[in-house]
Amino acid sequence: MASSLRVWVVVGAFLPVTGHCTGVLILSSRAGGAYDEVIESIKTEVARSTELRVQYLSSATAIWKPNETPSLVVTVGVDAASAAMQGLDPNTPVLSVLIPRAAFDTLAAAKKEGRRPSGIYLDTPPHRQLELVRQLLPQARNVGVVLGNISSRDKDTLKSAARDRGLNLVSDLAQRDSELYPALRSVLSDSDVFLAVPDPVVINGSTAQNVLITAFRSQVPVIGFSANYVKAGALAAVYSTPRQIGLEAGQIIKAQQRSNNLPNAKYPRYFSVGVNASLMRTLGMPVADEQALEQRLLKAE
Repeated sequence: MASSLRVWVVVGAFLPVTGHCTGVLILSSRAGGAYDEVIESIKTEVARSTELRVQYLSSATAIWKPNETPSLVVTVGVDAASAAMQGLDPNTPVLSVLIPRAAFDTLAAAKKEGRRPSGIYLDTPPHRQLELVRQLLPQARNVGVVLGNISSRDKDTLKSAARDRGLNLVSDLAQRDSELYPALRSVLSDSDVFLAVPDPVVINGSTAQNVLITAFRSQVPVIGFSANYVKAGALAAVYSTPRQIGLEAGQIIKAQQRSNNLPNAKYPRYFSVGVNASLMRTLGMPVADEQALEQRLLKAE
C-alpha cells in the first residue's frame, strides 16, 4: 500500500487501464460537476492511505474492461456502474456511488453471477424526509405523496415511517403523465404538506415546477429531496451532497482495504438540510435554522 496518496487520471473512451494497479480504481461516468466533487472528496478522505487511479468514460455505449484487476473499483454515476458490472470479473469488488436506488437495483438484478455489488444511493431515505416534516411542521398530520411505478414499492415503508412519527400518509398512484395532475389534486385536497419523492413520472424536468405551483395554489408546502428543488420553491429538503457521498465512500474504501469486505448497498449516512427562507416568511413562519434542523434529524436517527 502506498505511503502517500497517488492519483492517475486517464481520459478516454473506455480506455483500458494499463500497468499494475495495486489500489483502487475510480471509474467516473464523466468529468466535471458533481462527479468531480465526489472524486475530490474521496481523495481527501483517503489521503496518505490508499493508492488511487481515476478514469473518465467518454462513451456510454462502448464496453469497458481494465487490463489489470484493481483491489476495488469505485464507480461514480450510472454509466460507470453499468460499464463496471458488465466488464469486470465478478470477483472484483465494486462500490457504486452517485447512483439513484432504482438504477442501482436494475443493474444489480442483471449482475453477473457471483457478484455482490455495493453502493451508496443518491436518494434520501423516506424516514429522513418524514422526520424533517415532523421537525419543521409539528402541526402537520396528513402528508400527501404521489407515487409512480418506481416509488410505489416504497409505499409501505413510507406509511410505516409516517405512522412512527404520528403522521398519516395520503397517497395516490400516477403510472403515466396523464394521471399525475388528477392524483396530485386529489392528494393535495387532504394534505397539510406534500412530500416529493424521486420518481421519473412524478418529478422530472417537465413536471417539477408545475408540481410546486399546484401545491402553492393549494396552500400546501412541499418537502423535497434536493437543494435545487428548494431553490425552485419547495419549503425545505433533506439531501446528501456529492462531497458528503464522497466522504462516506472514502471511509468505506479505507475499511475495505483493511478487511476486504464491502457493506450492502445503503442510503447515504451524511446529509444536509436546506430551507426556503423567503417562502417561510411568505407563509408567516419563523425562518428555520438549517444546522439546528440537521442536528435534530441526526439525533432522531
